[in-house]
Amino acid sequence: MPTLVEAVHDALEHSPAVPHAWGLLSLPGDALASAGAARRFVQAMARSCGLPADTAEPLEIITGELTANALEHSESRSVTVVFSRTARIATVSVTDEGHGCASVPDLPGAEQENGRGLLIIDTLADRWGQRKTDSGFTVWAEIVVRSDPGPAE
Repeated sequence: MPTLVEAVHDALEHSPAVPHAWGLLSLPGDALASAGAARRFVQAMARSCGLPADTAEPLEIITGELTANALEHSESRSVTVVFSRTARIATVSVTDEGHGCASVPDLPGAEQENGRGLLIIDTLADRWGQRKTDSGFTVWAEIVVRSDPGPAE
């Protein structure tokens, strides 16, 4: 299982700049409610660092999709969500104990209930990717902060 120290190290090691805001949340990997908790965590972090709605809302959706994928496909005991914000980029990453590979699938049929998560992430994120860690698998997504009204009061 990735330790919190490993998750912090991984996130900071791959950060393109010094974060202005940073947060980490570890959640149970066997509870579907973890996806909602992850979205609420990112929503609170985005609000606290003054992200505009056109950045915060897609980040929340992306977080829900990344966390749901980790919960469904990794059989992890825990998932770790990391939020970071630099002057120009907001990033969310989800780390699990998996060894998988994330790739955008073909468009699923209209009758299929699953298979759209990475398509949604690909549409909403300015950039996203994946990396293997010492003890798991991380999928991350970035959104460029296009407007910045300043910190929330």
